Amino acid sequence: MKRSAWMIVWLIVAGLGWGDSGPGDRPRARGVWVTRWDYKSAEDVSRIFQNVGQLGATQVFFQVRGNATVCYPSRIEPWAWELTGNTAALLGQDPGWDPLRVALDEAGKNQLELHAWMNVFPGWRGVEPVPAGMNHPWADKRSWFMVDHRGVLLRPSASFYTFLSPGNPEVREYLGTVFLEIAEKYPELHGIHLDYVRYPGQTELGRFRDFSYDAASVSAFEKQYKKQPAPTLEEWRAFKRAQVTETIRVIRNAIRLASPIMQLSATCFADIHSATAEKGQDPRVWLREGLVDWVIPMAYKRTFGELKTQLETWNSWFDETALTRMWIGLNADFNSAGEIGRQMEYLNQHPYGGTVLFAYSALYANHQPNTKAKQVQKIWQEQIRQEKLFSPAQNLPAVSSQ
Repeated sequence: MKRSAWMIVWLIVAGLGWGDSGPGDRPRARGVWVTRWDYKSAEDVSRIFQNVGQLGATQVFFQVRGNATVCYPSRIEPWAWELTGNTAALLGQDPGWDPLRVALDEAGKNQLELHAWMNVFPGWRGVEPVPAGMNHPWADKRSWFMVDHRGVLLRPSASFYTFLSPGNPEVREYLGTVFLEIAEKYPELHGIHLDYVRYPGQTELGRFRDFSYDAASVSAFEKQYKKQPAPTLEEWRAFKRAQVTETIRVIRNAIRLASPIMQLSATCFADIHSATAEKGQDPRVWLREGLVDWVIPMAYKRTFGELKTQLETWNSWFDETALTRMWIGLNADFNSAGEIGRQMEYLNQHPYGGTVLFAYSALYANHQPNTKAKQVQKIWQEQIRQEKLFSPAQNLPAVSSQ
């Protein structure tokens, strides 16, 4: 659909009042993250969406971008090697099908919102090099990548990514083209979901490493503050938050060029102090400036008590209106069915906009539900029952035919 046609649609939507509806006007979100390792075929995708629909979910966050590699046909980035095998040598190999197109079809069949999940700053992972002749940032744009406070380039490993630097204007421009392409190619998407939209934590790699002291970032900081960056400087922390926020702004603007109604969400560390001081994340600004529609704090705690303590701190940073724009992320991978149930029930007693579970593979083995999936289904189906019971549409008086 052309941009002018999308604008007409937007005006119609706004006229109908959809654009004025706030988060309180919609049911709580019930989401599931589906990683790029969860599917290898169109049949896998079909089974995933059937299962998630039967679970009672309303949203699927379907991963289609890993480390400057994608799971849809792109003229900018190569096909992800995970679709065709287990080695980086397969980077760029066409799998012969379009996972995102299949996911869109299956989402429609199962009445699910589809959000394309995209890692933002990861630029490569693993010890294997980018195959020779492949157009990829890690192969030919090393100046785009993060450097630590000692001047050492952040290199990828088997367990962690190297990151593109948000302080480099060329990186932001490049990401804008990536997000514009997917939004134009798949205008039916309900939303685009940003992950890894951050700097690495200072001790995330074991020993202390502060990022990023790449030439573009250092030059921009020194020009703005007339001093050199340092890990403990509040100005440096503010600068990093501003670079991440500006990247989100570029992405938001790119998406808006393609579709004025496509939603944008972003994950954030639920440890708000670490998020703002180390990782460059500023969810209060993202929400206040309308850069994202939803924030998803990753509240990955092993016990109800730890979750409660963390969210009490989180809540102190936001008013109730902002909390309704948050879908709380829970980790179903390392928690028992009982613990997942306790955490979900706790969230349902608060004004959050919903819950998102990580991840599909924690709930299903070979697409067969485990005890965790059955617990989630029980809670979500009761939530659906309550929504129907108290829906205003269900309680309207009957219209007389006379």
